[in-house]
Amino acid sequence: MTLVPIPIPHIELRRIDKKRLAALHERSTMELKSRDIGFAHTVLTQCMLPYVDPKVEVWNRRNGEYSIMLQAGYVEDADSPTGFRNVGLPFGAKPRLFQLYFCTQAVKQQTRIVPLEKTLCGMMTALGYGTTGGEHGPIRLFKEQITRYARCSVTVIGPGPKGGRRYTNSQPIQRFDVFFSPDPIQRDLWPHEIELTQGFFEALTSHAVPFHFQALHSIQQRPRSIDAYLWLTQRLCRIPAGKPLLLKWQTLHEMFGGQSPFRQFKPFFREDLKYALCAYPEARFEERPQGFLFKSSPPPIPPKTRIFVKTKPR
Repeated sequence: MTLVPIPIPHIELRRIDKKRLAALHERSTMELKSRDIGFAHTVLTQCMLPYVDPKVEVWNRRNGEYSIMLQAGYVEDADSPTGFRNVGLPFGAKPRLFQLYFCTQAVKQQTRIVPLEKTLCGMMTALGYGTTGGEHGPIRLFKEQITRYARCSVTVIGPGPKGGRRYTNSQPIQRFDVFFSPDPIQRDLWPHEIELTQGFFEALTSHAVPFHFQALHSIQQRPRSIDAYLWLTQRLCRIPAGKPLLLKWQTLHEMFGGQSPFRQFKPFFREDLKYALCAYPEARFEERPQGFLFKSSPPPIPPKTRIFVKTKPR
């Protein structure tokens, strides 16, 4: 009997998928270095920012026992009748990437003061972005989201004593220095330097969650994938072996739904979780009719890995 070979269909990958696979191969085969390690604030791996512009001054989101409330801030504006204008709330991937970058720099340098003006292009390059300017270029969009993030007020609400609820002002940034563009049309803000609050810095350095910084390249445009990736990095390694965690669709929607209606959430989350898996291939989970079953998985960074850059205290 002669076996007839079955032709293997040719699959043409998109350019972005080829880039993701190449990045995954590089992370899997190269030795871990200091530049590969990032650090996130443990609260920021659970409480998420808006995915799209909510176009409101106050926004809140609940994740399990914790809630986060954001309030948009103001900057000076000579053209405004009051002399100030509301800059809006941070949203999307860029403020998430920015907070991961400054948290990483603060932990590695062991300082509350993070310079931005000289390192903005370096930050964008490290995150896999281009550094073009212009009205719609990534530099200006990053500056806008950095300003929104730096000026917003953050309140975290969680379990308190005697079964109550505790409200904590969790401002990451104490001081934010900016320069204004001379262009009267753009009125662009040029971020110069930020100083983290003492409380945020102490909590960050005491409970930083390590992650693979280069993994952000493959999900840099997908804010829900970034949230899922960060949540997976700190949660899966704490699940006991043999006791997987089942999260139902309603709970997942509360955590990662953003402004998406529940009926639209499932396909969105499946797609974004797939990209998060590309960034964190060691993650073990599977879909069930009720939701997703998450299993004990090794963290993306070995738990004893700690790489810092020693600098003079500031």
